[in-house]
Amino acid sequence: MGKLDGKVAFVTGAVRGQGRAHCLTLAREGADIAALDICRDLDYPHYSLGTREQLEEVVAEVEKLGRRAIGLVVDVREETEVKAAVERTLTEFDHVDILINNAAVAGMLPFWKISEAQWDAVLDTNLKGCWLTAKYAAPHMIAQRGGKIINIASVAGVKGLANMAHYTAAKHGLIGLTRTMAIELASYHISVNAILPGTVASPMLDGLAEELGVTPEDIQTTFLPSHLFQEVIQPQDIADAVLWLVSDQARFVTGAAIPVDGGWLTK
Repeated sequence: MGKLDGKVAFVTGAVRGQGRAHCLTLAREGADIAALDICRDLDYPHYSLGTREQLEEVVAEVEKLGRRAIGLVVDVREETEVKAAVERTLTEFDHVDILINNAAVAGMLPFWKISEAQWDAVLDTNLKGCWLTAKYAAPHMIAQRGGKIINIASVAGVKGLANMAHYTAAKHGLIGLTRTMAIELASYHISVNAILPGTVASPMLDGLAEELGVTPEDIQTTFLPSHLFQEVIQPQDIADAVLWLVSDQARFVTGAAIPVDGGWLTK
């Protein structure tokens, strides 16, 4: 018996890094998975994003764990695509119990050098996308009187990070959105929480290094001194926190912003 037997999880940014870890961790505990990703590169960020092949691999890995899965190519910035993805998930699985808002992009520039298009790309993916997925998933959770929504924020959601004004603004906004959603959905037995990762080994971190023309180790060195624990966090560490929050063990946790940051916010 798994902690999530009979549940359906809708995971954005699902093909790599944290998203992949969320899909596989929840599947190991019994959840069926709707895995979403844009599966193409954008003008911004300048680094490469996930691919259709990687989405198919995630679906295959979930199925090897004995769970059902569908892979959906979706741009979370586009309302019609998000609405269709929720409808397809309901057609396939009949219900949605868990929403993991993981899709995000980042870049590093002083705020006065960020273009309007770059600002919009980050805010629309990291904040608007979370609102859209919740907008269309929440009514079904309301109808069934229960659900779990997890927004993957960042330590940048509660403190400023130099050269990441767009990312920081989006993550601050995401924490505010989390708290408001928690208030509005509480009477329907739906919990809404945010996780605040610190420096995580991920394709995003590698992408920032690529964008700046440095190594991933150089990027880690930029952020890692902020940690009390001088280690790079692994995607599985974030996925384990997600698993706890979506399980019955966290049934009285809502409206929280929980750091998994190696002590960054304490230092």
